[in-house]
Amino acid sequence: MSHVNSVLTFMAFTKDMRHPLVTFLLHLHASLLMPLFYHLWLVQGTGNANFFYASTLVFACANGAALVDSIWAGLRIALGENAEDIAVVQE
Repeated sequence: MSHVNSVLTFMAFTKDMRHPLVTFLLHLHASLLMPLFYHLWLVQGTGNANFFYASTLVFACANGAALVDSIWAGLRIALGENAEDIAVVQE
């Protein structure tokens, strides 16, 4: 049940994310590459470790993009929109 809550919380951020489509497509790309390269390397024996490394690298970049977009969305929700007549000043 906690997994459903975390997914719903993440989905609430998507309206404030900068690039939700790119982040989703990166995760989709990684989820398609991982089983394919696993099959090529370990089952058929035609691939090598570089294929598996590339798929995990794409997955790591996708997670980094999701983290940056989630932090951006959280800050947008916490700080709100900037109005023209209001300035944020640090004292």
